[in-house]
Amino acid sequence: MFRGMSDASWKLLPGIFREYSQDVISQKQYRKIYRSNENEILAHFRKEASGFLTNISKNDDFTWLQYAQHYGVPTRLLDFTANPLVALYFSCQSESKCDSVVWVININNFQRWSQDEDICKSNNTREIVIDRIMCEMRGDFIHMESSKRPLLKERPLFFLPPYIDQRMSAQASRFMLWGTDRSALEDMIVEENWMKFTPEAISLWIENDQRFLAKIVIPFECKHRIMEELDLLNISSKAVFPGLDGIGRYINKYYQNPSKC
Repeated sequence: MFRGMSDASWKLLPGIFREYSQDVISQKQYRKIYRSNENEILAHFRKEASGFLTNISKNDDFTWLQYAQHYGVPTRLLDFTANPLVALYFSCQSESKCDSVVWVININNFQRWSQDEDICKSNNTREIVIDRIMCEMRGDFIHMESSKRPLLKERPLFFLPPYIDQRMSAQASRFMLWGTDRSALEDMIVEENWMKFTPEAISLWIENDQRFLAKIVIPFECKHRIMEELDLLNISSKAVFPGLDGIGRYINKYYQNPSKC
């Protein structure tokens, strides 16, 4: 799986958990970007969107969460793609003068790491695990005695969402769902989980392989040329965003003066 980001300093963290820094009396403090909790935000989206999404049960939080993520609402989901060229497009499509990044995840090794928890070793189905995450999001266990609380999922997990529209299909969308650990993915792991690229690439196999995460930084000077080469491979806004909106973006970009970039 892959994720392209236009700023190499950004972390692998869902929007709902992100923070910003501010100087308060010469001291740097961090505050959440969104002032309400995620359950309240999701409930607000459900109220506003229920007239358009009439086929979703009001109690199906997991499906509502996926629709909310797709339409830009901050959630505990993070978008990935199965197509490395799509990730490279999202990494380089911004004209910002900063290095960008493509994150790479070895899905098999990630799954082993993600499932190395008690909740996954107790014969719980994937549906039960996801339901526990939704219950934790709603705060269902807050008032329970700690000894009576069920096992919870800490580490994120991957899943293939239903494709709501052509855009998700074109982008080969995948979602990563965060559990109780609100840290960025790269802050959760240890040295043995990193894939390190060398001029000789990366060895395909090592004994007891635990590597699943790699970070490829794209120098900003290369982004314009990469976008030109991606266009030759039909990876452009008109392909990644099917429809008139994508065509409009493509035409706008196509006729821009190259010196501007």
